[in-house]
Amino acid sequence: MTQSAHEQIDRLSGEPLPVLQRTLTHVRDMLQSSSVNHARLSETISRDPGFSLHILRKLNELPNPPKEPINKISLAIPLLGMDRIENAAQTLPCLEDKLKGPPRRGLIDCYSRGAHAAFYADAIGRQRGDSESGCLYSAALLHDIGEMALWSQTPKQMHEIRQRIMQGEDRDDVALELLGATFEELNLQLSEKWRLPELVKTSQGLSNSFQPRPLSIMLASALARESSRGWQREPTIDDVELLAEFLDVTMEYALAWVHTLSAEAARTLSALPIPLPAFHLICGDPIQKQSTQAPQTKPADTPVEPRRHEPEETSDQPESTEQRVPPAQPSRADEINQKAKTQAEIEAAKPSSEPSKKPANPLQDVITHALEEMHQELGLQRAMFAMLNKEKTVLKARLVTETGIAHSLREFSLELTQPTLLSLLMKKPQVIALTPGNLEKYSQIIPPHLASQINLNGCLAMSVFLRNKPIGLFYADNGADGRITANQLNNFKAICQRTISSLN
Repeated sequence: MTQSAHEQIDRLSGEPLPVLQRTLTHVRDMLQSSSVNHARLSETISRDPGFSLHILRKLNELPNPPKEPINKISLAIPLLGMDRIENAAQTLPCLEDKLKGPPRRGLIDCYSRGAHAAFYADAIGRQRGDSESGCLYSAALLHDIGEMALWSQTPKQMHEIRQRIMQGEDRDDVALELLGATFEELNLQLSEKWRLPELVKTSQGLSNSFQPRPLSIMLASALARESSRGWQREPTIDDVELLAEFLDVTMEYALAWVHTLSAEAARTLSALPIPLPAFHLICGDPIQKQSTQAPQTKPADTPVEPRRHEPEETSDQPESTEQRVPPAQPSRADEINQKAKTQAEIEAAKPSSEPSKKPANPLQDVITHALEEMHQELGLQRAMFAMLNKEKTVLKARLVTETGIAHSLREFSLELTQPTLLSLLMKKPQVIALTPGNLEKYSQIIPPHLASQINLNGCLAMSVFLRNKPIGLFYADNGADGRITANQLNNFKAICQRTISSLN
C-alpha cells in the first residue's frame, strides 16, 4: 500500500457511515414506545450497515469492553444500553440528507449488497449446520466497508472508479491506480482501525485462512454483488456453481435455492429503500449499456443504477444515445434454468428440508407487505393494490387487505374509458387524499360506478409507475364512514414511495 492509501484510510476511518432515513425513523419510533421491543430494534439496526458499524465500534469504547468478541447486534445492544442507542439515532448522519444523485445511489447499492450478503451468509451457515451461523451476518453486512466509506466521504473519486470499472477496466487495477490499494486491502485496514469482528478481516481473501466461515462470507458477498447486476450473467452462474460445490449439492438445487433466498431477502428487506435483485427474476435482467470505450474483459462490479422518481435521484450525466442492448444470455444458464423449472426436480435434489420452501413471488410479497403495513400500523381498514390490464384500459383489484368490512374491495374494477378521479392518477406519479372538504371539488370526476366502490368520506390513492410507465395504484380508506387522519396520509405516502423505490 502507498503512503497516500494509508493517509486516505486515516481520513475514512475518522467519520461514521451515514444511516438510511427509514432506519433512523423506525428506531426513533421504537425508542419512544413505553416498552421497547429489543428483538425488533436489533432486526432494524442489523439491516443497516451504517448503524451496525456504529454499534460495533461503540462496543470498543466502553469502560469495560466485553472480553469475548461480539458479532451480533442483538448481543451488542444490551451491552451498550438504550441511552447510547437513542443518542446514535439522534446524531448519526442521514444518508439521504448527506448524498444526492449518483453518490446516493452508489452508497444505497452498496448497502443493498451488504444486506443481501448478510442474509445469504446466514442461510449458507445454517445450510452447513454451523451452530453459530449468526456471527456470519454482521461480517457479510460490512464486508465492503471500503466502498461504503468512499461513497460517503469521497463520492467523486468513487464515481470515477465505478465508471472505469463499468467501461471494462479491471477492478483491482483501477483501485491500485486511484487509491494506492485494492478494495480488499482497504476493507482490511478499515476493519482493523475500527476493531471490527475478526471474520470481517479473514473474509477479505488476503490471508491463507480459507476456512468455512470466511469462505461462506466471501461467497455470499460475491453472489450479492453479481446477482445485483442480473441472474443470467456468466459471473452470477459461476458464483452459484461455487456455492453448489461448497455446499455439496447439485447445481440445479443450488440455483433454485438461491432464487428462493433472493425472494425471501426481498420480502425481509422491503421496508428499506434499496434495490432488490429478486425482481430481476420476474422482469428479466436489467439492460446493460454497451461500452464503446473499451472491451469488457471482466464484468463490472457495480450494479446498474436503478431509476427513481425523486428529482435528486436523477443522474448528473446526460442520457446516453448509445444503443441499449440486452446482455448475452449464456446458454449454460439457460440449460440450468430449464432443469430447475419444476418443483418436483427441486424436491428431488434437496439435501435437507430447510430450503425446500416453494419459491415466493417477491413482487407480490413486497406489495402485500406494504398493504399489511397500511392496515396494521396505520389502522386503515381497507388497503388495495389495483393493477392495469395489458391494454391499459381497466384498473382491477389485484391484492387486498381488509377486516370486518361490509363492502369489500376485492371486486373493485374501473374502466378507464372516461376521466375519473383514479384514472387521472395514471397520467403521472401522484397522490390524492379525498376528504369532505374537497369532495365537491372532485365530484365531477367521481361517476356513480366509482362512488359506489370508494369511501367518499375519506380515502387515499397513489399511482405506481415502474420505469416511467404506469402499472396501477395503491388505495386505502377507513371503511364506510371513517375519515383520514393527517398521520395516515403522511405515512401512506411514505409507505407507497418506499415500495415504489424498491420496485424500480
